[in-house]
Amino acid sequence: MYTCSMLDMSSLPEDVQWYIWRIYVREHLTRDLINSYEFIWNEPSDRLKSLISSDKGAIQHGAHELADMIDDQDMWAYHTCVRGKCENCTQYGFPCMNLANYGFRNDKLTAVFQANF
Repeated sequence: MYTCSMLDMSSLPEDVQWYIWRIYVREHLTRDLINSYEFIWNEPSDRLKSLISSDKGAIQHGAHELADMIDDQDMWAYHTCVRGKCENCTQYGFPCMNLANYGFRNDKLTAVFQANF
C-alpha cells in the first residue's frame, strides 16, 4: 500500500494536489482530533445546566463550540435552528429537541439555553 510520502504528486496540477491533501486531512487527521477531543457539552452536569439555563446571554450564537460537536452530515439541523431562528428553540429553549437529537445526538442538551437570536 502506498502512503502519501511515497507518492510523487509534483506532476499533478496544484488544485488536484490540494484536493488530495484536503481529503487526507479530513479523513484521517481531523476525524482523529475530533474523536479524541472531550467537549464539556458531551455530558453536561446538572450543576452546569442550572448555572447557564437562567442567563439570557449564556450562549452567543456564532461564538461557541457547539457547532464543532456536530458531524458534517448533520449540520442541516444546526443551520435550520440558528439561521432559521427556530420557533421551537425560541419557545422552549436552545437547542430544541430536533437539534439535540439529530444534530448533537444527545438529548441531555435539549433546551439548556434561552435562545437569544
